Amino acid sequence: MRLKYLFFAIVLCFCTKVSGQDLHFTQFHLAPLNLNPALTGAYLGSYRAGGIYRDQYRAVNYGENEDIVRSSKPFQTVSVFVDSPIIGGFRKQDWIGVGANLYYDQAGSAFIRNVGSLFSVAYHLGLGKKSNSVFTIGVQYGAVQRKLDTRNLVSPILLESGSDPFTQQLIAQAAAEPNQNPRQQGLVGGMYNHWNIGTLFTSKLSKKSDMRAGLSVAHFARPGQSISGSQISDRKNVRSTAFLTFYSDISDKFTFIPSLLVQNSGSVTELAVQTRGSLLVDEEREISLTGGLGFRVVNAADLQLMLGMDYKDIRIGIAYDINLASFTPATNGRSGFELGVTYLGKIYKKPKVKPLLICPRL
Repeated sequence: MRLKYLFFAIVLCFCTKVSGQDLHFTQFHLAPLNLNPALTGAYLGSYRAGGIYRDQYRAVNYGENEDIVRSSKPFQTVSVFVDSPIIGGFRKQDWIGVGANLYYDQAGSAFIRNVGSLFSVAYHLGLGKKSNSVFTIGVQYGAVQRKLDTRNLVSPILLESGSDPFTQQLIAQAAAEPNQNPRQQGLVGGMYNHWNIGTLFTSKLSKKSDMRAGLSVAHFARPGQSISGSQISDRKNVRSTAFLTFYSDISDKFTFIPSLLVQNSGSVTELAVQTRGSLLVDEEREISLTGGLGFRVVNAADLQLMLGMDYKDIRIGIAYDINLASFTPATNGRSGFELGVTYLGKIYKKPKVKPLLICPRL
């Protein structure tokens, strides 16, 4: 039976065409609603709230030889979420979770801004006589607004540094409208609808180990990104995300947590392999220290360093990415820094008996 679940997880992660990223977080376990809508309400508790901040490419050199321009504007992303398993499902072992995810993403000297307001709902279906496995399907919907400020571009080189067709058209439109109000000159933008559907499978493999595997597909309707008052438009690429995480209690105080993440969007593919560990250092105060390493490949390779702490129902994590490949000279080896916090709220007393349902880990 355990081998069947393991085989299912491997097939789920590798036999699906998966695709890359709108937002990216090294600590994707601290941004569950950004990773997969099926993670909405996928925990034992009354409510969960959290946020994560990412800062990357703070100083990037553009150009070749002596024609080099340094951009001091970083890529910054802020995401906050809240979710809750609000009501039971059609059966006693089922439940429904709802949540909201807000994010703000700003990219470089052009101040390409993406602001999203997303809402999700997930149905969790308990499987087996003891409900040691849970299958979940989740849906996420919202609106994303995109803006660009061409007044802050420091070099034409930036216009050619990997901009997608929609951004290139935004720049062209801003340059063709010099008679705008000074406050609005150089500001162009548009909006599109965001749809994301995901599945999640969680299973208790033994008394000391369990796993969860998920697959989600965003922008499957390929929404158009249009600019108000113009004919400029472009279609979003489908983004597929698959992940696999194992939790293994090596001892009463140490838990080993390996993870795999694969994403793809258009021609961009990302692969991240991580190994984390959690060490219980104070059982009475419920304090655990966490840490781990990861390796991420998307165009260039990154080494991921992760540290954190769990204090009762609060989880704090920091991460730092180090460039290892061809982009290193441009970034001086400095890629991204992250800080994430999650709080799991419980408005009921902790049960003394072991629950029948599997308790997915935060």
